[in-house]
Amino acid sequence: MLHSLTSFRFVAAMMVFLYHVNLFKQFELGTAGVQFFFVLSGFILAYNYRSKFSQLTLNQTKKFYLARFAKIYPVHVLTFVISIPLVVMYFHPNGLYAVKFAVMSAINLMLIHSFIPSQATYFNFNGVSWTLSVESVFYLTFPFIIWLFTKFRVTRHVLKSLIVLFAAWLIMFLLNMNLDADNNLWVWMLHIFPITRLFEFMTGVLLGIIFIEQSTNKLKLINNTKLFHWLELLSLLSFVISLVLSKQMSPAIVRGVYFVPVWCFLIYVFAFQKGVFSKALSNKWLVYLGEISFSFYMIHQLVIRYSEFTGIAPVSRYVLCFIVSLVLSALMFQYYEEPLRKKIRFGLFKTSKPSVQLSNSAMIK
Repeated sequence: MLHSLTSFRFVAAMMVFLYHVNLFKQFELGTAGVQFFFVLSGFILAYNYRSKFSQLTLNQTKKFYLARFAKIYPVHVLTFVISIPLVVMYFHPNGLYAVKFAVMSAINLMLIHSFIPSQATYFNFNGVSWTLSVESVFYLTFPFIIWLFTKFRVTRHVLKSLIVLFAAWLIMFLLNMNLDADNNLWVWMLHIFPITRLFEFMTGVLLGIIFIEQSTNKLKLINNTKLFHWLELLSLLSFVISLVLSKQMSPAIVRGVYFVPVWCFLIYVFAFQKGVFSKALSNKWLVYLGEISFSFYMIHQLVIRYSEFTGIAPVSRYVLCFIVSLVLSALMFQYYEEPLRKKIRFGLFKTSKPSVQLSNSAMIK
């Protein structure tokens, strides 16, 4: 199991948390976290499902869709319900507004709100759920993406595939470089629209396929532990450097696909779990934090928004929000997320200790 990447999920969720409490906001940590989740989602799904989709069958596709639905939807519904008082407080649904409230609720619950080019829609209710809307498109398209990649044997044309991906990344980077931050339509198109964000996911899928091929090869280079100590350190330093450099760039560039190359490097290197840093990240408590990171991601912004009514000083409130979010995410994972996932997917509740396997949570935002 890829324990080190599981632990990294909590690190990414913490980046989003810090962004939402306005700490180190100049580094766009929230953006970095979301891009990590999108790339990782493609990587892990490819890692877990590549052999199952060598042939595209209706039965396997249905099983996959059910598994993804069971993972994300119960938590989405719960956090949607928790967010309703906040929406009602500002929205005051009555008369025609009640109709609009019902329509907005339906759009959110159907996970299509990222298709609507309006912040009032895609950030409504639980704001971070826009990423679930994007992830749902990833899940719908994944069986076909992985089948096509397998059919065209992209691992036999790795260099060509990487060149095509780099060209696509460069085009998107240049589009974001010239993006007018006041042009809401283009901001939505480049930063929210699921078809645009599909690039990060497909990059992760290709990376996962390449990793599977390389990890099964008996190359001395892959088994060189000392080399991976340095590669892991280099990948971490690459992220830190890119984070520092991001301060010199416009938010539009950073919020596009800026971190994708760095995340690809880090995910690929840490997936081998050969170096000292990946060993440290395989600590069972860090892995557990990674397991509850989806619930943490989904609940933390609501905790922050409700805490604004307490009147507590900012620093103390941020600490309190972190603790409350962590406790709630642990409870949600143990007594809601996992039981319902198993109930929906397998048709029965199973009582077991928290799993330390790497699951494919939707994040990020």
